[in-house]
Amino acid sequence: MDDLTWSWDYFFVPQNQPMPAGVGFGTFSAIHLGVLAVLAIGIAALVLAYRRADDARRKRLRHVVGWSVLLLEVTRQLSYLATGAYSPEILPLHLCAITTAAVFIDSLRPNRWTGDFLYALGWWGALAADIFPDWATRPILNMYTWQSFAIHALIFGYVLMRLVGGDLIPNVRNLWRVTVIAAVAAGVGYLANQTWNTNFWFLNAGAPGSPLEVINAFAGDFYVPVLIGLLAVVWTLLYLPWVLRARRAPTSPAPSADQRPNHTAA
Repeated sequence: MDDLTWSWDYFFVPQNQPMPAGVGFGTFSAIHLGVLAVLAIGIAALVLAYRRADDARRKRLRHVVGWSVLLLEVTRQLSYLATGAYSPEILPLHLCAITTAAVFIDSLRPNRWTGDFLYALGWWGALAADIFPDWATRPILNMYTWQSFAIHALIFGYVLMRLVGGDLIPNVRNLWRVTVIAAVAAGVGYLANQTWNTNFWFLNAGAPGSPLEVINAFAGDFYVPVLIGLLAVVWTLLYLPWVLRARRAPTSPAPSADQRPNHTAA
């Protein structure tokens, strides 16, 4: 392994600044796999703690994760501004930036919009980002490398802990809400891409080393339509178990008016 990989000289170098060749930790390298193992242990501990917690502690855990992801993103944005390295591709318009906002909102007030958005798009997008990091060409001893790993792991951990805890129950009827959020956010990303030649939501090209790169190579000009088709398949696979579960659940008698719960969540 190149000695530059372990140098502290690049700890504060932003991700949009050039680096010497050979300093990256590399996808699926021993370093990368080790980081994934550490993150997996942390996520498992978070999920277990949430599952065992009472309602009050669950609320606190949601708040801790929600504020953590928000502060990680805000710190990233401010650091680029402070160092004069800010550029259009740093704008919080990627899927994971939208997911960060969804986690924060959901942690304060769980609702049908953010809950199903996080299930339908958020968790597996964050997981894919850590498994196929587009920052693998950067040093492991870099603050932005660890910010990227941490924020995606927390997003994944948040959704997983709510699923395992049983207080996030995906509903296929909420997919239209997910579609609205995704269409608006991706539409803004598309306009930004056209204006600044960026690649928000990976609409112009797949991330290097990721499955999106392979899809892009095979689909060519039909890359985006193919992505939409694949997304429909993914949603079918994600929601089918919940649809079947709902159909198999015993039907209970409808409660009287004074027995119905007063739901305040949107």
